[in-house]
Amino acid sequence: MKLKCTFCLVALLKFYGVAHAQPINNEFFAKEPTPLTYAQQYLLHSKILNEDRKVNIFLPESFYEVSAQHTYPVLLLLEDEFFLMVSGVVKHLSAVERMPETIVVSLVDGPHIPKFYTNGSDFWPMDWKQLPFGENPDSFTAYLRKELLPYLKSNFRANDFNLIMGLSVTSMYALHTFAKEPDLFDAHIAIAAGDVLGMGYNDGESLIDVIVNDFNSAPNRKGYLYVTSADSDGNGDSPMIKANLEELERRLSPYRTADFQFVSKSFENEGHYDVALPALEEALGMIYPKDKWFAKYHEMIEAPGNAMANIDGYFQRLSAEYGFDILPRAERWNSGNSLSRVGPRLLRDGRILESIEVIERWVEYRPKSAEALSELAKAYEANNQLDKAISALGKALQISSALEMEESSEYQTQLDQLKEKTRDKKNQR
Repeated sequence: MKLKCTFCLVALLKFYGVAHAQPINNEFFAKEPTPLTYAQQYLLHSKILNEDRKVNIFLPESFYEVSAQHTYPVLLLLEDEFFLMVSGVVKHLSAVERMPETIVVSLVDGPHIPKFYTNGSDFWPMDWKQLPFGENPDSFTAYLRKELLPYLKSNFRANDFNLIMGLSVTSMYALHTFAKEPDLFDAHIAIAAGDVLGMGYNDGESLIDVIVNDFNSAPNRKGYLYVTSADSDGNGDSPMIKANLEELERRLSPYRTADFQFVSKSFENEGHYDVALPALEEALGMIYPKDKWFAKYHEMIEAPGNAMANIDGYFQRLSAEYGFDILPRAERWNSGNSLSRVGPRLLRDGRILESIEVIERWVEYRPKSAEALSELAKAYEANNQLDKAISALGKALQISSALEMEESSEYQTQLDQLKEKTRDKKNQR
């Protein structure tokens, strides 16, 4: 009996060793990983700067699927270190329709920083009367205005709504554009920038002075300004940071209007660079308030009037406020707030003509969508427009076959049935 047990134990140990040394099911072990690409890097030559400059560009996920009517704001990120984080936040918030789909561009080589006077800042070495780095930023500004932004407009359907974001040192250029180039960007985000507010172009003159004087001269200025620093900066070795933020809030408050929104605050319980994520989310929430951007499509189609007209009216009002065309979302992942969901719903509710309008718009915005064409065919069939239904379903089949989609066989069957239905109808005449 003892010999049998010993033999069993040895056999089990051998089996255990073989099982771990050589996997039974090899399909769970990838041989070669597949790289995932979320952005592209471009090397662009600037004639103005007489140099090559690298930029990383993140495009909306649906960029190549939607119609040319879709244009996008640009968020210019001056600190490339945060490109992945910013792109991810923008992708998520735009996916849940809390902001428009946006092109994120980061400057790998960074901006040209103005050479500021420190004005006794306790954040920098006390013997620095003026920053030992920096230069005249005018040529860099001309590069953005005349080369980079037009390039994005020509090649990536960028529109004229531009945001700029800087962190720590790069926030100096973001605040410089707000103070000196007010028409270049619509929204300015300066994070870890409380110390910069106290600096200035001239000895003893702060950026706060420059900004407030500009508003004294042009009180009806429009736009968005978000400035913050972590409380660990302002409550620690540099109390001037918190004082600067509070001073900007106090002196600029009289100019806050519906057309000009701003935040100047110390961010609690955060570190110098840690604050980047929560501050970005808060800044985007100020620029794109949830109550305006979180469109409730089902409420629109249940309101009095035509469903598509109600949806269009909502987005036309939003477009007028922001100054660029904002279109209804054709498709959204796992959400009923899209044309792709409300169109079929209208059809199920017997509102056939309205469903056709909505689904036709879905097809217009997503011309490569076999699903949209298939749903349009159903709506046409329900309205007894069999020829149009056959045409739409034929296009769906063509697209799905080219992409080798599983739905191709289903579309083929539906198309055959539609054609048979049409023949039967003709024979009955």
